[in-house]
Amino acid sequence: MRHGYRVIDTDSHQMEPPSIWQEYIDPEFADRAPKFDDIGHGRAGLTVEGEPIAKQDGTYPMHAEEFHAASRKASMEKHEAARAAGFSPDVRLSDMDEYGVDAQVLYPTQGGQMLGKPFRDPELLAAVCRAYNDWSFEYCSRAPERLRMSAMLPMQAPDLAIEEAKRMAERGCACFFVRPNPVAGRNLHHRDYDEVWRTIEELDRPVCIHDSGSPYLPSFGDRMETHTSGHILSHPFEAMAAMMSLIWFGTIERHPKLSIVHVEADAGWLPYWLQRMEQHWDFSGNAEHPDLKKRPTEYFKSNFLVACRGDEMTLGAVCDLVGDDYVTFNTDYPHADGTWPRGMENLEQQGLPEESVRKIFWDNAAPVFGLA
Repeated sequence: MRHGYRVIDTDSHQMEPPSIWQEYIDPEFADRAPKFDDIGHGRAGLTVEGEPIAKQDGTYPMHAEEFHAASRKASMEKHEAARAAGFSPDVRLSDMDEYGVDAQVLYPTQGGQMLGKPFRDPELLAAVCRAYNDWSFEYCSRAPERLRMSAMLPMQAPDLAIEEAKRMAERGCACFFVRPNPVAGRNLHHRDYDEVWRTIEELDRPVCIHDSGSPYLPSFGDRMETHTSGHILSHPFEAMAAMMSLIWFGTIERHPKLSIVHVEADAGWLPYWLQRMEQHWDFSGNAEHPDLKKRPTEYFKSNFLVACRGDEMTLGAVCDLVGDDYVTFNTDYPHADGTWPRGMENLEQQGLPEESVRKIFWDNAAPVFGLA
């Protein structure tokens, strides 16, 4: 607890040890497990199916030394002790205790990048997801009520995503991690995913939509020449596209119990995006979208949460224009570009009503992630 507030950080990350991919993958895939290899530009990095897990060349690349130098510097300043301890669950819990964070939702880092690849063999991707999920579940078992595990799903193969969702729900995961990017020409509203969404409804877990850097899959960042510029563009634009897609093409209408949480995309765009969708509803209604039975904002308010950073200067406007019931909180711990450890203080200094802070820190998200 922090200054009388309970706090759930709805976007934090694992820093996967390189060994887990070999140690936790099914034996039949051991010879093709992700491994460290030459990725060009004089660097070694994680590879799978014979190529780096994130794009190193062309648009939205991750190879620039300037970017990596800045990231290392920021990470050392914020997370030196945690890095020295290998980001163990004990050092994570110690950091949480120091800054008054009651719970974190944990997503992959390298795993998220691997979900940004098409994968020639979806069975290998499913095996990679199982390896990560088993390792992360073991990590989070150190304090399962505080370390809320998000399970990777291989959306490249919907049938395999269903299998993994069922497996990990039975084990007790808190939510499912899905990227917003199109896969094999399928946006998230594609009917091929309807059985995935139906299954997740029955499992009563939220879907957490989270972009990740320099994917091979289509991304709004592709039109940019640097990782930084692509990252600025991709995360919020991909979140906006995913939200519109799920609302306008009837996914939420068909799956009214599906909870969607957008993380690591900020929240300042939310009033404008609802406004934009409402304008089009007023103009053409559901003329091209017969599955849209209600106004877009109604679907948003019944099924979505959007995570904010504590330092967003537009946060007061989001609460005024949309409402404080639809916003949750994230820091991106321990990524260097996140707001840890000042994010909590930043939110407290926003000048929001105490009740709004309480909702954003805890009340809105806690029940969605299985916390009373």
